[in-house]
Amino acid sequence: MIPAFHRAQLAVPVIAVLLAGCLLPLALLLVFSVFTVDMDAFVMVPGFSLEAWSQMVTKPVFAFLIGKAVVFGLGTACLAACAGYPIALAIASLTPAWKGVASVILLTPLYTGEIVRIYAWRVVLGSEGLVNALLKWLGLIDAPLKFLLFTPLTTHLVLLYNTLPFMVLPVWLSIELVDRRLIEAARDLGARPLHAFLRVILPLTTPGLSVGLFAVFALAAGDMLTPSLLGGPSGVTPMSMIDNLFGTAFDWPLASALSLSLLLVLLACATAMSFAVLQLKGARAVFRGGLR
Repeated sequence: MIPAFHRAQLAVPVIAVLLAGCLLPLALLLVFSVFTVDMDAFVMVPGFSLEAWSQMVTKPVFAFLIGKAVVFGLGTACLAACAGYPIALAIASLTPAWKGVASVILLTPLYTGEIVRIYAWRVVLGSEGLVNALLKWLGLIDAPLKFLLFTPLTTHLVLLYNTLPFMVLPVWLSIELVDRRLIEAARDLGARPLHAFLRVILPLTTPGLSVGLFAVFALAAGDMLTPSLLGGPSGVTPMSMIDNLFGTAFDWPLASALSLSLLLVLLACATAMSFAVLQLKGARAVFRGGLR
């Protein structure tokens, strides 16, 4: 066993990376958020001003954009959990050879860049795309369906497609770690399949489920390209607003305040989701056992 002194030494590089890559940028954003901007010279003026934070409170557009990001994140996370959990169960029941094939297929969306996947979906769902062409050929429609593109429905669909592997993989690994004897014992004691799933499998896989929910929520809520390119008029997001404020508008204090506000709200929502998962019967025992 590694002595405690050596374990502490091994944690030093991790702490250094966190400080340099996470906490330092956040500290800079906090400092920038209280600066002012000289729009004549296009420079930031050091000082202490709460003007940017007051705009976050007084202008409803920022609350609307942050709420929109939360809705996209929560909606995609729930859809990914409903779609990804059965997929993870199915993969876990395969033979080792077929599990390898399934993992390759599962990771297929990640083999190409995000913008390539987005434009591929535009080809599939466009007015002259594959879906409309197929529906016309079957005689089900006379004119192209316009709602297939540039709607929140399309945005959720593509966000689900892009983030589904991040839900399936952690749930799949959690299922692999479940002791099959516990499931057999539940069945021997008369538990029906659904009851055994709710009382045994689901609580034991809450670590993977919570990781998947957090990952999908963070990725979907922070996505900028998918809503911008597929959401149409409703495609404005906090990330696109932050990009415009940092770049075109050169309002770094307001962009920093918006970035920190978005981060705090997303962190609060992620914490609430984790708390909700912990309320599942048996989940607390699994987490306590894993921390020993």
